[in-house]
Amino acid sequence: MFENREVHLKATEPWAGIPARSTGKSFGYDLQTIKQETVPARGTAIVQTGLRLAKDLPFWPSHVEAPQGMAMLILPRSSLAIKHGLIVANSPGLIDADYTGDIGIVLHNLKDTDVVLEMGWRIAQAVFVQLFIPNIIEADKVEAREERGGYGSTGQ
Repeated sequence: MFENREVHLKATEPWAGIPARSTGKSFGYDLQTIKQETVPARGTAIVQTGLRLAKDLPFWPSHVEAPQGMAMLILPRSSLAIKHGLIVANSPGLIDADYTGDIGIVLHNLKDTDVVLEMGWRIAQAVFVQLFIPNIIEADKVEAREERGGYGSTGQ
């Protein structure tokens, strides 16, 4: 397990809200809009949160067998899809440990009408996960597996 569990975020806009969990047992940190924005009908927009990583996420490359670290996943909020027809287009979005840009949310509008997001709307959630980085071995250098079918071959 990680010894360092701190994530350092910086607000790049004065009205940006630092993400918070809605309840004590929530895993997701709500991400909010920083200004009014419109997601066009059947269109896609990158909605800015006004946040960026102030420091790299924890990462330990020194583990010889399996370097490990933390990643931030951007996940949808179910209420956004149900109430407004908006989905996170690249769900889950992945923020790597060394990402230095602004954190934006790629929203897609499933409706035939524009959706106007007001400042401060909770539009997605950030979940932090611990990952390890495996060594990828070229297939011809290992024993081949028996083929077992394609997509959906393990059941319905």
